[in-house]
Formats: sequence, structure tokens, C-alpha cells
Amino acid sequence: MKRTKEKKKEEEEMELIMKVKDMLENKQHVKEGTWSAKEVDLLNKHLFLTSKPVVFLVNIGRDQYIKQKNPWLPKIQEYINQNGGGPMIPYSAEFESEVVAEAKDDRDAQAAKAKELGAPSKIDRIIKAGYRHL
Repeated sequence: MKRTKEKKKEEEEMELIMKVKDMLENKQHVKEGTWSAKEVDLLNKHLFLTSKPVVFLVNIGRDQYIKQKNPWLPKIQEYINQNGGGPMIPYSAEFESEVVAEAKDDRDAQAAKAKELGAPSKIDRIIKAGYRHL
């Protein structure tokens, strides 16, 4: 009896894996599927990358970030929407490094430096988005 129970579990898991395979071949993400609680437990064993939420960080030039103008952002957002979606956060690594270099651990000094440079820092938003989408 144990053997048939184990075999049935293996067959169910193989059926689920084949369903995932079909989704991936059709360029669908695992997170887009409709799954029962039992299927989710089985899927979690395999840690499929496309089952994870995604936050898109788009690094743009310092000056473009300050002016809030980048010709590629609408095209990138369109691509994201067509390929599984997720939040997009444009930021400038160069700008953020200038802000942090001024005052490493002093949030008030960092905010003042960001204001002086002409745009808000996105570090807090990036961190919060990361925790929210874990």
C-alpha cells in the first residue's frame, strides 16, 4: 500500500512538472499559473525562478535622473508589462553614490545632499520594494 501511495505522489508531481514545462515553453511565468495549495507545496520544492516576484531596478544616468527624463523608460515599462510585470524603479547609481559619500550613516545629511543635487534618493524605495516583494 505504501508503494502505491508513493507512486501516486510521484505521478502527481510529474504531472505538475509537465504543466510547468508547458507554461515555460509558451513563455509564461510559473507565478502566472493558478495553483492549488497542494500544487504550491510541490512547486516550492523546486524553487522555479519564474515563480518569484520581480522588482526591476533601472539604472539611468545621473543627469537624466535629476531631470526625470529618459527616453528608454516607457519602452522598458512596456517590455516589463508584456513579460510578467512587476514594479519598475528608475534610479541613478552615480547619483546615489554621491548622496551616500557625503554622509554615510546620517539620513538627514543624505536627504539634504539629495535635495541639493536636485532629486530625491531612491534607496529607501528600493529597500521597501525588496521587502514587500519577497
